[in-house]
Amino acid sequence: MDSLTQIVLGAAVGEVVLGKKAGNKAMLFGAIAGTVPDLDVLLSLWYKDDLSEIALHRGYSHALFVHVLLAIPLAWLCFKAYKQKYTFKDWYLLWSLGLTTHAILDAFTTYGTRLFLPFSSTPVGFNNISVIDPAYTLPFMGILIYCLFLKRDNPNRLKWAWRSIYISSAYMLATFGVKGYVHYKFSSSLQAQNHPYSFISTSPTFFNNALWAGMGISDSSIYMGEYSILESPQPDTIRFVKYARNLQLEKGFEGEALNTLKWFSQGAYLLEKPNDSTLNVFIVKWGRTNYQETEPIKSFVFYQQLQKKGNEVVLHTVRPKMDKQVFKMAFAQLWNRIWVR
Repeated sequence: MDSLTQIVLGAAVGEVVLGKKAGNKAMLFGAIAGTVPDLDVLLSLWYKDDLSEIALHRGYSHALFVHVLLAIPLAWLCFKAYKQKYTFKDWYLLWSLGLTTHAILDAFTTYGTRLFLPFSSTPVGFNNISVIDPAYTLPFMGILIYCLFLKRDNPNRLKWAWRSIYISSAYMLATFGVKGYVHYKFSSSLQAQNHPYSFISTSPTFFNNALWAGMGISDSSIYMGEYSILESPQPDTIRFVKYARNLQLEKGFEGEALNTLKWFSQGAYLLEKPNDSTLNVFIVKWGRTNYQETEPIKSFVFYQQLQKKGNEVVLHTVRPKMDKQVFKMAFAQLWNRIWVR
C-alpha cells in the first residue's frame, strides 16, 4: 500500500510492542520498520531500466523469511544504542512485526507481493483493497495521533493503540466480504451475457472500496467492466467491454522481458502490435484507467512496450503526462462511476 499507510501501521506496531516502556520512540522506530521494505525503490539508482524495476520491487525486501532474519541485526543495534534499557526481545518483536506486517499488508493489494521468497517466487495478491484507501488509513492515523498526546504510562494510550488496530483490521476483513459479493455479481453478469471465461479477476479501484473493476479472461478475450456496491443493477446490466488478447503477436518477442511481464500480470494481459518492431503489453489486472475509451491504448494509459533493437528486445514503460487536468478527469470519472450508472 502507500507509504503513509505503511508508516501508520508500523507506528501502531511499535506502540503496542514497546510504547509503554519507550513512549513516542516506539512509534518512531515502528514507523521506520514499516518503511524499510519499500527502500527497494533505491535499487533504481543502480538498475535504471524498467524491466529491473518490475522484477525487483516487492521481491526479497518483502519476503517474510528475510524479515525474520533482518530483524536480528536491527534489534541488536537498537539494543546496544539504548544501552540495554529495553530488552533485545522487545526490539526484535518491534522490528520483525514492523517488517512482516508491511509485506502482509501489501499482499492485500493487486500488485503482488513475493512473501515466500526464496522458496517461491509466486506473487501473493488478494486484491481486496486499493493501494490507497483513505477509509482504512485516516481513522487509523487519527487515533494514533491522539495517542501521541497521551503520556506513555497513561493506560488509555495502549487501549487506543489497540483499538486503532482493531478498527483497521475490521475494515480489512469487511473488504473481503465486499469482494465476495462483487465477485458473485461479475460472475452472474458474465454468465447472463454469455461471455466465456476461464477465470475471473476482481479488484477495487483507487481511493475506495465501493467501485470495483472486474474481468472475465479467456485465451482469446478479456471482458472488462465496473460495478459499484452503492447501486444494485440486475446481473445482465453490467456493461462489459471486450478486448482481444492477440496472444499470437508475441512471436518474435520471446525472451526475459516478455516472460517477466507475463509472470507479473498473472495471466491478465493483452497485446497489440503497432508495427513490426514494437509490441504493446497491457497488464490489465488493475482495471481500466480511462472508462470512456474502448481502445486498449486509450483505456490503459500505463502499459509496457517491447521494442526490437538488433538481436535484443528492450522494455520501456509508457506513462501518461500527469498534470492537473489529467487528475481532474480521473477523479471525475471515478466519482461518477461510484455514484452514477
